[in-house]
Amino acid sequence: MDEYNFIVEKLQELGLTKREAEVYLAILMKNGATVKDLLETLDVHQPQLYNIIQSLIRKGFIRASAGRPRVYTANDITALIDVQKMKLDSLKRILQEELGKIRENEGEEPYISYVRSLEGVLASAIETINSAEVEIRAELPYQIYKELSPYFVSALRRGINLYLLVYPTTKSFIELADFKNQIKVKTSELGNFLLIISDLHRAVYSKRRFFTIHKLPISENEVYGYIIHEKDLLLRLLNIHNNLWVKAKEIIGWIPGPEVYPKTFIDFSMALNELEALLRLGYTPIVRVLGRDVKSEYPIEVSGRVRAVNRIGIVSNFILESNEGTFTVGGFDAEIEDIEAQRVIIEKVEREGGKKP
Repeated sequence: MDEYNFIVEKLQELGLTKREAEVYLAILMKNGATVKDLLETLDVHQPQLYNIIQSLIRKGFIRASAGRPRVYTANDITALIDVQKMKLDSLKRILQEELGKIRENEGEEPYISYVRSLEGVLASAIETINSAEVEIRAELPYQIYKELSPYFVSALRRGINLYLLVYPTTKSFIELADFKNQIKVKTSELGNFLLIISDLHRAVYSKRRFFTIHKLPISENEVYGYIIHEKDLLLRLLNIHNNLWVKAKEIIGWIPGPEVYPKTFIDFSMALNELEALLRLGYTPIVRVLGRDVKSEYPIEVSGRVRAVNRIGIVSNFILESNEGTFTVGGFDAEIEDIEAQRVIIEKVEREGGKKP
């Protein structure tokens, strides 16, 4: 009975009423049925049954024979879903085009907005992934990753760099195998939350407890999350994520070396990790920094060689030696450094002494 009720609920998600779903299932299980068969099986009045049958025919779920008495046969559910998908894909293209025209005149989105239901959270996650132009940082439960993996793969095909932490520990990431120079995947037994950040510009956040397998099931309507555009708040959440990131086990990732560059970083902590790894391996990174002069607050762009990475308490930066001089480069909201980096591009690497690898 539980399985039957589950199928009825899923058929309702395809646009059927509860009664329509029950009639469709009865026809399917009988491999074809007359009105008499259905009246004997279901607790339904004949006039109501005729209305339900006509509705199911209009919606494409069943078909009727030409003879008398009419025999009603269930159409294949996978074909029906494919038809629905084609309709939705067409609707998606039309709406994207029309809504794009409207958005041209819209103002900025609110710093924080609220979404409810698992569908709302997943839709916001997909929108966040699709909006990425350079990189995605993500921490999420494995079952949510599997739901979103086609969208992560699509982002990777666009050239996006992906930094992914999945919990609990698992090694099933076959779909990412072709993108080893674009991804770093880590796993942990426990995570902090569901968090997906695109280009340090947009994020979706939701509580871990909504997705844990160790607690009682939560109704999808009880799930909620937030869409965040406020950069300072994004970085506070990213700090929590980074504390786990450094301890988590890496299972996929590129090896720093000449073949993986040029590579662009928006998240300064990831750029710093990469520069530190390169220096440790005996490489000299040649980088270009786009950002803001801390003293004048004017935009600045400078290129040169990274000579050192500094991590002292809450201060993290690197030393950049260029033709214009030597600069200290920090991340968002830098105060004691010369430059606040908004983008770090590692263009290439050299061996110590200026020799190319």
